[in-house]
Amino acid sequence: MNMARAASILALMVVAGCTVGPDYVAPHAEGPAQWVGRPGVPSLSVPDELWWAGFHDPQLSRLIHEALTRNNDLAAAEKRVEAARDQIRIEAAASSPVIGLGGIAENRRQSQTIQWPPRASAGDYRYWSLGFDGSWELDLFGMTRRRTEAARASQAEMAAELDGLRLRLLAEVGADYVTWCAALARLQVAKDRIALVARQRDLVTHEWHAGARGHADVDQAEADLAAAQQTVPPLLAQATEMKNALAILTATTPEAMQLTPRADLSIPLPPARPPSLPSEVLTRRPDIQAATFRYARDSAEIGVAVASLYPKVAIPLDFGVTTSTLHQAFTTASLLWQLGVTAGETIYAGGRRTAQIDAARLQRDAAWLGYRQAVLNALRDVEDRLATIGDNESRLSSVGLELHAAQEKLLHAQRQYRDGEDDLAPYLVQGITSDRIHDQGLTTQQETVLVSIALYKALGGGWRPVLSGGSG
Repeated sequence: MNMARAASILALMVVAGCTVGPDYVAPHAEGPAQWVGRPGVPSLSVPDELWWAGFHDPQLSRLIHEALTRNNDLAAAEKRVEAARDQIRIEAAASSPVIGLGGIAENRRQSQTIQWPPRASAGDYRYWSLGFDGSWELDLFGMTRRRTEAARASQAEMAAELDGLRLRLLAEVGADYVTWCAALARLQVAKDRIALVARQRDLVTHEWHAGARGHADVDQAEADLAAAQQTVPPLLAQATEMKNALAILTATTPEAMQLTPRADLSIPLPPARPPSLPSEVLTRRPDIQAATFRYARDSAEIGVAVASLYPKVAIPLDFGVTTSTLHQAFTTASLLWQLGVTAGETIYAGGRRTAQIDAARLQRDAAWLGYRQAVLNALRDVEDRLATIGDNESRLSSVGLELHAAQEKLLHAQRQYRDGEDDLAPYLVQGITSDRIHDQGLTTQQETVLVSIALYKALGGGWRPVLSGGSG
């Protein structure tokens, strides 16, 4: 067989190749027309990955940046994604020829007393050989292509899981920072309440000495002061715990962590949400993306299993020179080559290959069910957050009205005390009541912001409305 004929046969075999197994079809699950927890007129919105910028808090933005660039878990996950990308190259390389280079140089003496095999020559002789040897396994039935396809899907799945880790990290940083701010705000309110309760205790003690109060009133005032003072240590501990948590998330030691309280000791507020949220935002969720790529990977694995039923065809190639005299090594007379086609097929494997196909199909079906469940979990996650936000906003509005009324009464009591129309006791009582409602409002506000952050996480990120002019 001459080289031209061999090349023609090779070309025909490659062209005739096919890819067995099912082709991937992306799964699709319909989302709701509108959210149960947020009914209303549909509005347009677009993804906003920098959702934390809507809090307008430079310190939070700094913490987010440090977490993204320094968090150890995130960096390790990025390395695993890079390794998966290299795995694609490993699988794809199987469709390329493997070529090696080797050489032999030896001086050998033949035994002169052996009768068989017949000696080509007696005594010593030299042997020089240098050449290439290679093999090319033809991917006629697509096993390598399916393996590469599976590797790409696996790498995409890991990239989606990396996005999920990044999303959880940012949500945790935001939640810990908001909790830290809330602890400081509540701590200030607690200190104000302690000061008022202490003045109330002093007033009751003074009245007891004057004979206007009983000792039980003094005991109650002391108990009220002790109860107010007991609210401080848990808030201090919570602020310290959140600061330490932020240090770990940003790969900083707790003692080196620097946080500056907000100027007004307030809780940062999230941006307003659009009237409704399109269900398409669920496609941004990393867990749904990961489930999609997992289904793609398992679909490709079916093709790998099916391809094992077909023969394996390879083209061996040897090319080089062999001589006993070194000066003739690179002459035409010393040239040798070999080119051919090898094929092999397993005719019996005890049902192992068909079982592998069945297992791959079941794995693909399980991945499809996993995708559907991921969508359902995502829908529930968003609905739960929307319902909780609605409840918290309602409570926050009620507490706000109650706090406004309490502060109006406090101002009235303060004016009466200043003008001599009333004594100090009503003013202190109203001040303590106002601080109690204020603390309740801060707690509700903290819960509302934390649920908003959880909603960002549930939706795979933030959102921003599309302006009527068409610009986002």
